[in-house]
Amino acid sequence: MSASGVAVSLNPSAPSEQQLQLFYNTKTHNLGVQLRNELNAGDEKAIYAAGDDAQAGIILNPGQVAATSVTGLDIVVGFTKKAAPPTTGDGCHCDPPNQNDVSIISPIYQPLAATEPNNLTIAATSSGRTSWVFFLTGKDKFDTTINEVFLGDDAPGNYSETTRILPGSSLAAYYAGAEDKRYIIYQSDGTKRLWEYSPNPVHVSNEELDNSGDAKPNTSLAVTYTDADRKAYLYYVDNSDQLRVMVKSNGNWGASAPVPHAASPVEPGTQITVVAAPNGNHVFYVGKGQAAKFQFHHIIDPRS
Repeated sequence: MSASGVAVSLNPSAPSEQQLQLFYNTKTHNLGVQLRNELNAGDEKAIYAAGDDAQAGIILNPGQVAATSVTGLDIVVGFTKKAAPPTTGDGCHCDPPNQNDVSIISPIYQPLAATEPNNLTIAATSSGRTSWVFFLTGKDKFDTTINEVFLGDDAPGNYSETTRILPGSSLAAYYAGAEDKRYIIYQSDGTKRLWEYSPNPVHVSNEELDNSGDAKPNTSLAVTYTDADRKAYLYYVDNSDQLRVMVKSNGNWGASAPVPHAASPVEPGTQITVVAAPNGNHVFYVGKGQAAKFQFHHIIDPRS
């Protein structure tokens, strides 16, 4: 079983050349982390992960993970197994759980919400004070809905104003500080294009990204936003498993373009992740045919 989930965060206070923290789920259903170089696309500097003979954990694999922070604390969220029901006094075992938990999986374990077993995609973003975690609920295209839980001081939400969502759609999220808005990217069931949704309490927005028509159904999604230039950078996989990027500038999404230096196609069923650093956007993904090796391609994509 491969590392289907991967998420990266930047820790500027860490030693130089070890400021990228790459989290992933392991064969033993635990969380691993690689320390990666923020200055270049070199190999990992250190790896911390349980071995194949370690005690099995409860993190779902396959299943996505996401990294965020709240009040300076780095947090990883993902999906975990619910505890098995206890044996009753007459020796009867209750029915197994029909849901999985949406949980904090680092630095502590804490279930936050629950969803059906078919929903294994997740995204998170932060304002610094509050972090929002987004996931799907529902069993088919008629009732698949984006849900939100929060870490901090905001209220949870359930968002039904979207267009019909592709079951199993990946999610990506970013917070635009200048606007004080959070945005969620998802994939529609009809055209398979990507959409951007913002649950702004004053005016809800839900916009189709016209130039995303080549997005592969259930493509992984990754997005990063830079407050300095007020741009969002969205990464996804096309129908040929190639990595693509779209840039949002002045409120408008531009054309889709191939990501430079992404020499290998993306392994189907794996997650892509991105974080902005001073020298560009650092993108990580698993190359096709390399899923079992826990080796991630590292690309620095210069910002336009």
